[in-house]
This record gives sequence, C-alpha cells and structure tokens, in this order.
Amino acid sequence: MPKNNHEKESLKAMEPFGDLTLKYIEYKRAQGYKIGLPAVCCLKRMNLFFRQMGVTDVSITREMYDEWTRPKPSENMSNVEHRRSAIRGFSKYLITLGYENIYTGYDDTRILRQEFIPYIFSREEIGRMFQTLSDLCQESPGYENDTFRMAITMYYCCGLRKSELLNLAMENINFETGKIAILDGKNGVSRNIVVSDSLLREMRAYQEKYRKAPVPGELFLHGPKSKRYADCILYRKYHQLLSDAGIAPRTDGHRQRIHDLRHTFCVRTLEQMQEKGFDLYTSLPLLSVYLGHKYITETEYYLRMVNEHFDGILQASASYSPGLFPKIDGEDADEE
Repeated sequence: MPKNNHEKESLKAMEPFGDLTLKYIEYKRAQGYKIGLPAVCCLKRMNLFFRQMGVTDVSITREMYDEWTRPKPSENMSNVEHRRSAIRGFSKYLITLGYENIYTGYDDTRILRQEFIPYIFSREEIGRMFQTLSDLCQESPGYENDTFRMAITMYYCCGLRKSELLNLAMENINFETGKIAILDGKNGVSRNIVVSDSLLREMRAYQEKYRKAPVPGELFLHGPKSKRYADCILYRKYHQLLSDAGIAPRTDGHRQRIHDLRHTFCVRTLEQMQEKGFDLYTSLPLLSVYLGHKYITETEYYLRMVNEHFDGILQASASYSPGLFPKIDGEDADEE
C-alpha cells in the first residue's frame, strides 16, 4: 500500500479505478508479490490517464489498452513493458471480481518473451574491477569509496539482490559467525546466509571503522545522514567503475547491470561445486535456498549461460537434467 494515509486517500479518490486499485495492490501483496513505489506510481498514472480520456465506468476496452501501452517517441521499451504488465495484471484482477468489458491484452502480439542472456564477468574482469576499487580507496580514502567497495564486494561474494543489500540492517548481521538474515526478500522469502571468512574479515573491519555504536534499525550500508544508500549513486559509481576497469559494454551496447554480479556468483559457485566433486543434482537445491528462490526452477532459469564458456557444467548437468542450460539466441529478464 502507499506509505501514508494521504497517498492512500489520493489514490482511492482517483477515478475511475481508485478504490479497486488499492484492493488490487492488497491482493497482490497477500499473494507474496512485492508491489513497490514504482508499481504504485504506474497504477496511479494509469488512473490519471484514463480519467483524462474521459473514462467514468469500470471498463477497459481494446482502445484504452492500446492508448495506454502505445510506445512514446524514443521511449525505452522497458517503460512500455511496465505499463503493459500493470494493465494486464489489473485487468485480470477485475475479471476475477466479475467485471465485464475488460480487455486483458491476451492477443497483444507486441508482447514477446525475450530471452535475455545475463552477462557473466570473466575472472580477469572481476580482478580488474577489484584492483580498480582498491586503487580508488587508496587514492581517495574515506567513507564514500569504502562503502561503495563494500557494496560491490558483497554483491559479488554473496549473490545478493540489489535491494537486499541496501536494506540490510546491522542487527541482522552476526559479526562473530558471519551469518546474515535476509528478511522479507523477493516474493516474501526470508533466509539465512553465511559469508566466507575473507569477506567476514572485511565486514568486521568496515564495521569497526564506521559502525562502532550502531543505533537500532541502522543500515549496514547507508548514504549521508544515515539514509538508505541511493540507487542513483550506486549506479553512477558502478558504471564509472566499469569504465575505469576497462570493461567494454555488452555487444548490444548496454552496460552490464549490478544484477549481473548475482548471475556471476551463481556461475562461479556451480563451477566450484563441480571442481570439488559435488553432485550437481543435490547442489542445485542448496544454491536455490541460498539465493532465496521459492522453487528450483527459478534457479535453473537463473543459471542459463552461453554454453561454449561453461562446457564442464553443461556436460555434468546433462546427465541428470537434459536441457537445464538450453541454447538461446536472444537476451533474460530477471529483476533485482
């Protein structure tokens, strides 16, 4: 739900779907989905858009759908997909309530499943990234660079989602055992993870330097005035890091995502398991729990990769799960 009563009432008052929008948000969250501020804002914009079209009754026609999802000049397609996803989910909800004259976009041929191949950083690229981080902290020591280095280290070494690290509270870290409690992650899944000894030493050093007397609820990594570390700052410094480390953009021209560090963690973990002689059949469920997935199929989807780079894993997995890492031509979508 919106975070305060003013936002709640403003959304509820928006015609034509205000009150139904609020109930839809509650419905999705009750199912375990995280409906954050971006999704709420998208639904608010949808209400305003239809009100400006003169819609007064609870209906979603093909014309309304087409107008709302029509790409704007030079618009990023991800924004278009967000609008399509919002109206399709809301339309299906209205049908479950018994409303008629609701178009769900079921025959929208523009909606195509794009297979996105995650970027897997090579060991040499990871080495350059961390050398660049070390040089940065030596040349410009201080809280800002130390915090950014700690963030990238934990993303790569723990496979955390972006929000899981930025929301991590001091009280959920055991600096003696290295156990971290990830509470209310994606789809409402909570879990415990344990970090390596080397990472734990770095976390202890950071904690000793900057968090000697944490206050209740204080975040492990935060920006100025103890506020949550801003996404925009993280992305800006991350993209600068890639450039400084000499890591070229993807072949499609886009920059590697922070989430690609999570993909790389998955791949390296499987490689280590294979090298140590672990049975991948029993190892995948363990990795699935560590990552916070509800089902093993989520982990299988996560770990698809370009097969010529990882023949060893592919051959080992083929013996018990043919097609686990299928050949794909396009590019995979997974959100942080």
